[in-house]
Amino acid sequence: MKMSDWLLLQTLYEYRNVTHAADHLYLTQPTVTKRLKLIEEEFGVTIAIRGKRGIQFTPEGEYLAVKASQITAILREIRDHLALSSQEEPSTLLVGASNSMARSSLPGLIQTHRLTHPHVQFEIITERSSQLTRLMEQGRLDLAFVNGEIPFSGEKLLFRREHAYLASTMPLKPEDLNQYPYLTYYKDPCTQSILEHWWQEYHSSPFPTGLKVQHGDICREMVLKGLGYSIFFVQDYMADYPQYQYTLYHRDGTPLLRNTWLIFTSHSFQKKQVREFVEKFM
Repeated sequence: MKMSDWLLLQTLYEYRNVTHAADHLYLTQPTVTKRLKLIEEEFGVTIAIRGKRGIQFTPEGEYLAVKASQITAILREIRDHLALSSQEEPSTLLVGASNSMARSSLPGLIQTHRLTHPHVQFEIITERSSQLTRLMEQGRLDLAFVNGEIPFSGEKLLFRREHAYLASTMPLKPEDLNQYPYLTYYKDPCTQSILEHWWQEYHSSPFPTGLKVQHGDICREMVLKGLGYSIFFVQDYMADYPQYQYTLYHRDGTPLLRNTWLIFTSHSFQKKQVREFVEKFM
């Protein structure tokens, strides 16, 4: 049975008159009569009997007419739902970010985007910025947030500038840092280069190797235990301990900054879900 057949039964039951039902369905009376006969043959029952006062439904016809109302309601709901879904097809954005970005800013960005695009799903890939850039150029990501001035053949938008700061349980001066133990974590080469160039402004000695751990969170805990100092760009690493933060500047007084970029390619930008996300930053 087609949806149009169930609708025909429902309409006949409501009007109890072939002429009125045909007018409502924009069909001819013979067409309605023929289709009713085909439905009766399909189910092997008599559905309605025509008389002087219209048509009378048999018990079997009454049963089918009630079911027709239920079925057409369900089919209409399905059709409306699919029509709505086709306007906003479910999609997944492959987003690259550093561990710190994925922990700090990215959750808020996703939450805000979903307010207007609830159909979009996210898959987050965390890597160092240099690796994320390679993944973008290989077409394995839709977009990515990367730190520093990493060469990239695609498009980039400035997302934010982060001011470097020293984290320590004691006040320290940039020119005296080589006298204290240095704590660090695995950084992207571009970020490491920013710090090394800054170090050379104050010291003739090489940048310290220090005690290296896997993640910034671990490094922060070691700083809070008084085991040494470290340098961060992500502000919320020490958000609960502002008394231990000391912003860093170049010799000329300008702030020591690191840019974070939103990168994508012209190919990925052709995807509707990528454009909708990126255009918020244009």
